[in-house]
Amino acid sequence: MPKRGLLFVPLLLLSLCSAAQRTYATHSVLAAGNLYRLGIRATGVYKIDVPFLNSMGISTSVLPAATIRLFGNGGAPIPEANNVPQPDDLREIAITVVDGGDGQLNGSDYILLYAEGPDTWEKDSVNQRFRHIKNPYAAESAVFLSV
Repeated sequence: MPKRGLLFVPLLLLSLCSAAQRTYATHSVLAAGNLYRLGIRATGVYKIDVPFLNSMGISTSVLPAATIRLFGNGGAPIPEANNVPQPDDLREIAITVVDGGDGQLNGSDYILLYAEGPDTWEKDSVNQRFRHIKNPYAAESAVFLSV
């Protein structure tokens, strides 16, 4: 009887270790393309227009709207616990492109995005209120614009 118990423990440990294996992205989204960092100080909806893109050095003379992508993971501090799953790469941020229907970003065209700032709110279900969590490590979060 004790021999079966000894065999069961290593098999259990092996199955737990294999279940905890992570899969990783083959390459970073930041590995290709021209990237521009945008600092986000507060959570909200942001508008990126043609003059702003030009001020960043992005030529909008021939800029297909479909080539613009934004990436980020928000700005909240990462959990202190090691066992909380975290993404290994930046996630793509959904955007709305208002380009006048021609597929080119020019004139008065713009991009809208929702970006998270460094501070967050957490719901406290017990006390029926929200708690503000200030990020002690950063005053802004980062969003990366890829062209």
